[in-house]
Parts: sequence; structure tokens; C-alpha cells
Amino acid sequence: MPTPSRRELLRATLPVMAVAASAPAWASARHETSLQRCVVTDFGARGDGRTPCAVPFQQAIDTMEAAGGGTVDVPAGTYLLERTPLIGSRVHLRGAGAGTILRGARTGGHQGAALISNKGQQAAGYEGAHDWSISHLAIDSPDTNGIVVTHARRVYLAFIHGIDVHHHFVDIAGREVLCEHLLLTGRSGTSTFQIDSLHGAQTIWDGERAVSPRLDGTEARDVILRSSIITATAGRRGSRPRHDVSIHFHGSESGSMVFSDLILGGATTGFYQDGDTRYDDLLIDNVRSSNPGHAVLLNPGRDDQRDIMIRGLIHAPERPVDDETPYRGLAIHGRDGVILDALHLRGDHYASTDYAVKVAATSHATLSHILASGNAGRGFVLQPSRDEAGGPILVQGCQLRGFDIGCDVLAEGDHPAFIHGNLFTNVTTHYRGPVRRPD
Repeated sequence: MPTPSRRELLRATLPVMAVAASAPAWASARHETSLQRCVVTDFGARGDGRTPCAVPFQQAIDTMEAAGGGTVDVPAGTYLLERTPLIGSRVHLRGAGAGTILRGARTGGHQGAALISNKGQQAAGYEGAHDWSISHLAIDSPDTNGIVVTHARRVYLAFIHGIDVHHHFVDIAGREVLCEHLLLTGRSGTSTFQIDSLHGAQTIWDGERAVSPRLDGTEARDVILRSSIITATAGRRGSRPRHDVSIHFHGSESGSMVFSDLILGGATTGFYQDGDTRYDDLLIDNVRSSNPGHAVLLNPGRDDQRDIMIRGLIHAPERPVDDETPYRGLAIHGRDGVILDALHLRGDHYASTDYAVKVAATSHATLSHILASGNAGRGFVLQPSRDEAGGPILVQGCQLRGFDIGCDVLAEGDHPAFIHGNLFTNVTTHYRGPVRRPD
């Protein structure tokens, strides 16, 4: 028997072939011949902000997936999604820019669950939908989560405008995910962009209730976020959530991620890692943070975390968190292999300073070419690992201005910090604690 052509396969998937006598208007000959592209309005979707559109969206997605892959175009308008459409493999959902707005609806007073996600919710590992994308649209959905990547791989998210969302505009528990040109500048209920793992939440909405995916611990891995502006404020109606952060490392274990060419602000903290988690192999590059709290706060996690590089970061808050909170720039806890290079940390307009950089329980760390300013307090707080196998901390080529203590080494004599070529201006005590110059 000959293999069916893509045209024959597409026709077999269209409802018009099952009930030709009652064929809807969208099932036209023009649509049937468009194997690699379709438009959601041809399936009955209306961008009036009132008509439920999840079913037409899903029909369009399914049609393109059955055809072997293609693009689902979403014209300008506001589309109400009363349940979570699920993207299939090799399907690309593309709007018309900021004029294409997706908004979710929930019943029974429920809030949350994904506005849009992917097929394979009950798959294991990364065996869900693959090679799919969402681009050129806006999310204005205060009652739902945003785009949720679950058990997926090879995903592309781009040109997403973030207006309002109940939790996160983007929540990732998948692999090989590239996010770029995100403009998340409105309001998110909690963290704006979240790195996750499948231990809880990540639900979709079936029209009546929230449905959990397979919770097998699948983590985000091999993620790139670049060339984006993430300045959404967190919380609503004056409240501030527990995770008042721009980028949140929330999953229990993950790694291999790059964050580059970003502008962060709005939320109190830029990058935030939950305690008792593990994140290896992180690169943060060319970032400007105006977050009034930490630019980077990686809380104490598992003691076997490895490798982070932060370079080209400017922390220039426009205002303090409040009149009493001191300036804090970066804090990194419990990691083997840390490189901090070419940072500019500006805390001199705060009423006081706690620290510009804190590196705690860390080995094999290098701090270089850092320009930090503060108002009293400490410039660098260094706590080398007490593990006998741990490596040293090296501080070289840095300039510190306006601190009581330039470099505060919280270590015993066997674990000094190594120093070379640092300059101090208006610093009362340059070094406190054991230091040594390299031979």
C-alpha cells in the first residue's frame, strides 16, 4: 500500500471530512491546501476578548502537527483561552506582535495553571512535545500562569510581551530551551521568569480544574535566556510575594544555563536561587540590574554545587528597598568554582552598606576587575570553604570605595584569601582577616 501524502494526512485530520454535510465555514478549500501554515480564525477563533477560543486554537495546532509540522498564525486581537491549549511537536504558534494578546479564564475562583503549554504532560523525562515555538505575541492574563514548558525539548520562545500574569510569564521544566527578545515589563504575581523542575505545580487547566503533569523530578537544563528586558514588578495591589524576583531558580536540581544581554528591574531581586537546591554550570554575562535588593542572591544550596561565572554585570539600583535596608550586591553561597569579573556595583547612595559582594563556603573562586562603591559597611565578604580539599579565593585588580572594611575574610589561618593589585579609596581598613599575596 502506498504511503499517504501529507495532503491526504491533513485532509484526514480535518473535521470537515468526518461530517461534510455540516462543515463549518473555516474548512475551506483554501485552508485544506495550506499544509504548512494555518490561521486560528479559520477554525472559529475570534479576537474580541470575549469568545472562548481554546478549542479553535487546539484544532489548529493538531492540524499542523498531523501535517508533520507547521505554523499556526494568530492575527491581532485579544483571544480568551478558557482551557490550556497544548502545543504539539514541530508546531510554531506565531502572533502578529504586541497586538496579539492571549488571556486565560478560570472558573470557580481558581487562579493559576498554564495559559499555554505543550503536549506530553504525562511523559517521562524530556519525552514530551519537541521542536516547538511560541513567538510574537503578548500575555495579559492576570488569572493564569503564562507559558509553561513541561517535559519538552528543543523549544524556542521569542518576542513575548509580558503585560500581566498571575504567577510567571515563563516557567521552564524542559531541555534545550532558547528564550530571546522577551519584553516582560508589566506585572507578575511572583517571579517573572522561572527555572523549575517537576516536583509540584506546573499544572494545566482542562476547563474545570487544574491538572498536574507527571511529577518525576524532570529539571530544566541547557537553557539560554538572552537579549531581553525583564522589569516586571512582582505582586499586585501593593503586596509583595515571597519570590519578588526577576529570574528565579526554583527547581531542586538543574544546570547548564546561559543568561546574557539582559536588563533586569522592577522586582526586589534580580537572580534568586532557593535554598537546598543545586544549580551547576551557570553563566551570567552582560547584565544591567536596577533591582533594589540583590542583583544576584544564590542562597545556600547543596554543598556539591559547581561552577558559576558572572561577568560584565552592572548593579545600579535607582532606589533602596526602603530607608532601613542596606545595600547588598551579590551573594553566592556554597559553590566550587566561582569567577566574578568586570562588575560595577553602585551602592553609595544607600543609607548604609552590608556588602557589595559576599562569597561564602566557596572554593576555587576569583574576583577580578570589580569596581564597588558603598556607604560604610564592607566591600567584599569572603568565607573560604573549610574543606581540606577546597581551593583558595583570589582577589585581584579590584577598586573599592567608601567602605569601613574593604575585604573582610571570615576564615581561619589555614584558609587565607590571596590578594593582588587592589586599590582602595576612602576605605578605613583595607583587609580584615587572613590574607596572603601570591608568590
